[in-house]
Amino acid sequence: VSFAVKVENRYKGVRSPHKMKSAVSGCVRECAEATGKDFGMIATENGYNLYVGGNGGANPVHGQLLATDIDEDTVLKYLDRYIMYYILTADKLERTAPWQAKLPSGKNGGGPIEHLKEVIIEDSIGINDELDKRMQHLVDTYHDEWAVVVNDPERRKKFKQFVNTDENQERQEMIEFVDMRGQLRPANWPADGQPQTNWEAPKSDIFANSEKKWVTVGKTSDFPKNAAGAILYGETQLAVFNNEQRGEWHCTQNMCPHKQAFVLSQGMIGDVNGTAKVACPLHKKNFDLESGAEIGGDLQIITFPVKVQ
Repeated sequence: VSFAVKVENRYKGVRSPHKMKSAVSGCVRECAEATGKDFGMIATENGYNLYVGGNGGANPVHGQLLATDIDEDTVLKYLDRYIMYYILTADKLERTAPWQAKLPSGKNGGGPIEHLKEVIIEDSIGINDELDKRMQHLVDTYHDEWAVVVNDPERRKKFKQFVNTDENQERQEMIEFVDMRGQLRPANWPADGQPQTNWEAPKSDIFANSEKKWVTVGKTSDFPKNAAGAILYGETQLAVFNNEQRGEWHCTQNMCPHKQAFVLSQGMIGDVNGTAKVACPLHKKNFDLESGAEIGGDLQIITFPVKVQ
């Protein structure tokens, strides 16, 4: 367990092409399933056997044996080089298993694992010093990015629920919860087509006979570029979009009518055939930011005028 903690602390925060999983098993019974991880160690009488390039999931791959009976320092040295070699040569969003399978064979036709042994252990292409230095730099410069935000009032402002107020709406006001074994969890969404699945906007202009006035909701710098921020007006959540790439501002309801979740301010903005749109981050429903109409569907959101002065 102590060695597993040491490994985790060494590689936490390392940015790689895809997620990495590891495990340390204390004996050959292999309860931690180390051979099914991106890298895993199994203890032996003389040290550890080091396996690399495994993964579970829908297409499981058994890790391959890189080195046998090595001590902890040697395990970390080989892992430093393996992980950095992977970071520098893998395609984005490529796990270690498919990356490893595409590597060239070793000099004696032993496949990718022989190539890795030559590169990592024998330094066959003369890059180990560079790999060592790069990994040590990552380890030495690691810091808890979230702790930095928590301890910095200015950065914490970016994670406010609403741009224009410190008030918060509690989760129970936005999400329906059910009790399961004495704990609350969000209720399942009803399947599409069932009654009350989709929220429907009023057919007529509900503001036609209302007195209208401009309301200040913040500075332009309060809203992220080419994204949105949520604001609270009374008890109503709205989403204000700073579409800098088009030089436009838009405002809509924050609730997506598909599953009635308050998430449109977190959606990605773009355009379709010249029409500015937002894609709901949950199910990728696209809405015209000008008219509020769903693009390619029959849902509708309410939009509001925006003035910058």
